[in-house]
Amino acid sequence: FDEFNRIDLEVLSVIAQQVLTIQQAIAAKLEVFVFEGTTIKLNKSAWVCITMNPGYAGRSELPDNCKARFRPVAMMVPDYALIAEISLYSYGFISARSLAGKIVAVYRLCSEMLSSQDHYDYGMRAVKSVLTAAGNLKRKPETAQIDEDVLMLRAITEVNLPKFLLQDIPLFKGIIKDLFPETRLPPPQYEELIQAIEFSLRRKNFQVVPAFTEKIIQLYETSLVRHGIMILGPSGSGKSSCIRTLLRALTYTGLPHKEVRMNPKAITSAQMFGRMDVVNNEYTDGIFSTIWRKYCRKAKEHVWLTLDGPVDTLWIENLNSVLDDNKTLTLANGDRITMSPTLKLVFEVQNLDNASPATVSRAGMIYMNINSLGWLPYVESWCMTRTELQRNVFMNLFRTHGVEIFKFIAEKCKPAISITPICQATSLCTLLGSMLPELDSQYPDGPFKEDGLERLFVFAVIWSIGAVLETEDRRRMDPFLRSRGLNMPDVRRDSQDTVFEYKVNLETTAWQHWREIVPVFEYPATGPIKFSSILVPTVDNVRTQFLLECVVGSHGNVLLVGESGTAKTVTINQHINYQVKNHPDQYMAKVNSFSSATVPQMLQRVIEGIVEKRQGHTFGPAGGKRMLLFIDDISLPLINAWGDQETNELLRQLIEEKGFYSLEKPGEFTGIVDVQFLAAMRTPGATNNDVPDRLKRHFCILNCTSPSQDSVEKIFNSILMGHFNPKRRFTPAVIEAASKLTGLTRVIWERTKARMLPTPSKFHYIFNLRDISRIMQGLINCQADVINTPERLMLLWRHECDRVLSDRFVNATDLSVYTGMISELLSEHFDPIPLRKLTTQPVPFVDFMRDASAPDEYDPNYVATIPKIYEPVEDTAALRARVQMYLDTARARARKGKRIDDLVLFTDALNHLTRINRILRTPRGNALLVGVGGSGKQSLTRLAASIAGHEVFQITLTKTYGTKDLLEDLKKLYVIAGQKGKPVTFLVTDAEIKEEGFLEYINNIMSSGDVANLFQKDELEPILADMRLAITKDPAFSASEADTMSADILYNYFIERVRDNLHVVLCFSPVGAKFSQRARKFPALI
Repeated sequence: FDEFNRIDLEVLSVIAQQVLTIQQAIAAKLEVFVFEGTTIKLNKSAWVCITMNPGYAGRSELPDNCKARFRPVAMMVPDYALIAEISLYSYGFISARSLAGKIVAVYRLCSEMLSSQDHYDYGMRAVKSVLTAAGNLKRKPETAQIDEDVLMLRAITEVNLPKFLLQDIPLFKGIIKDLFPETRLPPPQYEELIQAIEFSLRRKNFQVVPAFTEKIIQLYETSLVRHGIMILGPSGSGKSSCIRTLLRALTYTGLPHKEVRMNPKAITSAQMFGRMDVVNNEYTDGIFSTIWRKYCRKAKEHVWLTLDGPVDTLWIENLNSVLDDNKTLTLANGDRITMSPTLKLVFEVQNLDNASPATVSRAGMIYMNINSLGWLPYVESWCMTRTELQRNVFMNLFRTHGVEIFKFIAEKCKPAISITPICQATSLCTLLGSMLPELDSQYPDGPFKEDGLERLFVFAVIWSIGAVLETEDRRRMDPFLRSRGLNMPDVRRDSQDTVFEYKVNLETTAWQHWREIVPVFEYPATGPIKFSSILVPTVDNVRTQFLLECVVGSHGNVLLVGESGTAKTVTINQHINYQVKNHPDQYMAKVNSFSSATVPQMLQRVIEGIVEKRQGHTFGPAGGKRMLLFIDDISLPLINAWGDQETNELLRQLIEEKGFYSLEKPGEFTGIVDVQFLAAMRTPGATNNDVPDRLKRHFCILNCTSPSQDSVEKIFNSILMGHFNPKRRFTPAVIEAASKLTGLTRVIWERTKARMLPTPSKFHYIFNLRDISRIMQGLINCQADVINTPERLMLLWRHECDRVLSDRFVNATDLSVYTGMISELLSEHFDPIPLRKLTTQPVPFVDFMRDASAPDEYDPNYVATIPKIYEPVEDTAALRARVQMYLDTARARARKGKRIDDLVLFTDALNHLTRINRILRTPRGNALLVGVGGSGKQSLTRLAASIAGHEVFQITLTKTYGTKDLLEDLKKLYVIAGQKGKPVTFLVTDAEIKEEGFLEYINNIMSSGDVANLFQKDELEPILADMRLAITKDPAFSASEADTMSADILYNYFIERVRDNLHVVLCFSPVGAKFSQRARKFPALI
């Protein structure tokens, strides 16, 4: 048994007992014996031998009862020189002894002098590779007569040089020069192959770079002596292009080669190698094993099977027997599939941090140095696709300023997210191409002359290379660009503006301030307004929308990065809604939120749910449209023990290979076309994950900086002053007081954020701009006949600040600090005498104190409705009596099994009740109630929902309740809230979270409202029909619009209704670590 200690510890103990049974039967000289309850015949020559490498990651320590069954034999390091000498003699070398000594000396000196890298190996397998290469050269007729020192030098160089980093190559060349002082290595004779390589590069519009061509030749030479190859290097260093260029070149030379590519980290180990059903003992083939079987049978077809994904010791150790001289894949059902001579196994990885020495020594290494290729060849290739004028201008600008700009960013700035220069150059060219006229138009240069193209270049530089910078670094970049003599906008000396506040007018090609194109925000003078639909135009969001339109219009992918509350999600949602509404025949949209529980299979199901078959194994969105798939919180999927994000590895495969492998039909590749990705994530650092570099390079990345104080005040002041205006019958005194509230809110929010810092026990003390938004949402709920004095307005403001900011505090000390801050703030801006109530006991605001109006005896169609007026209640006794009345009514009407407890309405209970009621009355209001068991979370929620007129829905747990049952319950909820348009409260306790995966769906409900593939197509038809009818009754739409709306717009309308009417109330206990872990994994909970 090879690699014996890769078996799990529990299984090793069982194996030890089985071996003991066999050994005892042999010692007793039995003919038959009982083995695992079965009587079998004994083979007296039975013998068990195991091999193992101790101490590697993923290896078990043998248990004592297992150690006792085997006699240990320690294997010593062999005499490399003697082995090499004998091998060289067998190949026909005359000076084998001296050459063997030089091989050993090369590896000894390399291990002592060169840097330590995970992919460097100087062991027996490395020596054997040199011997094999030397033997091949000696046996070739065209090289057999060459001096043996030359042959050995060439073999050592070809085998070892490809794997070294740039800084180690001079040292290595110095070592072999000392050992072979008189030997000069002639250039290899690969004229035909080099011509084919250059032809292949030019056909793909790639530049012929000597260093890159050399790497392709090294890959070819390695493939001659190794059947397992690892090509590694940073993102953007040309790994994939190197492999594909070589295969195309070999095909052009008359030896057809084919590549089959898969990402082993996008699937589980069982999905990759197959699984054995322990119940019925049936084996199901995996994706890799199916592909391996298929191509091992085709002995005449040259195939490179490329495993493109991070290495860990779980999946790659299963291939050790393939990579060594056995060349055999062993599966769980006992099948042993031998590798065909024309098959190569290639690994494309960024690093080998998690690979064991056993794996490293088995494969030939090719290291791609990113500096050897750089970003200039890509830019040159892109410029070749432009007009002559554009090509000349841009190439001159890139060569004159490109290196210095990248150097400035690397040395003087700190990007919000790590990104490679090649990724930035790709984004720069994408942005430039999106703003230039179409090449097939009548005037491909449009209005652009040389100076206009230079301005466009500067604009593309700041929003590609400079797009990942924070505000301070952007201010630092402006004078640097001016010092380069570039065509920059004129800015007054007393202005704080930088080049980032300007755009290039695509019609006049002149600089234009973003402020000039920001539309005026108009708040409705009368009538209610949906707060979630308010978006105040600012320079920031208008600028981001423009950049999104440019990149998305050129079929590029976009990633927005920024802290919470910087409007990333709102901005992308606005853009995709605009595209779907204005171009319904071209675009569809789908929103999906990631969390730490998102696994690759979930993402694959989402993709499969939004596409339909087009032809063969190719799938795409319905109607030949393009799908804009927005992935929110793309960085949240769990990082495993090896440092990988498996979900994002599937996403990378989907972007690079345009598809994935079917989980139902292993080995069958499903092609996905016309899907475009938009994503958002928090700024990496602290507890926020980053995403893999190899995924980031496929996105144009834009850092959404926190808005300035002026921007914040402009946004929220526009909303407040739009509501508090004379047309809504507010008095001048109230309007004047309202004009101060935006500044006060910002100050108290900033002070609270600075003082109340998160700690391990107060991990939920996270304050962002959404808090100010929630305060404003509460303020515009008031009416003029209630808020008729400045004092009442300030009472409302204090109440909303308390609810949003202080309700999350965990102790009286923090609450006292907050109260002191707000009292200090009010004393700075107002006379404290008339506002004494603000600094003492706050007054609650509720909307259930009024009775229905008296029936109209002359109107037979009159229906009594209770007015929902948001007003203060200063009389606690009146509030208690009112709540008691609702409690009695609710208990009398409660159905069996839904009965509300008889509550004692003491002061704290009343306070908690009014707070829960405030959340439930707010559209899209969700609550997280934290308290130990028995603190009244569920009872008060049921009563608050009854007062608000909501239906209460709660999971009914059973022993077999699982994900399928939860999805069925969610369907019922969505029908009530969306299809019927009724308000419903979804009450969830931590005891009902049987699986952590439940929170994945709840997280999606609270973040985007959409649960992927919740409804089948036949279930959606009646829902969409009802939505078309509902839209005709919605004053925001006309009747003609309802008839022409596509299914996508109707579904989005359905989701909007669900978000408005479905209120999730989570009742969790703070005891233990589970609460904090869930809050960290599922950010929508906080």
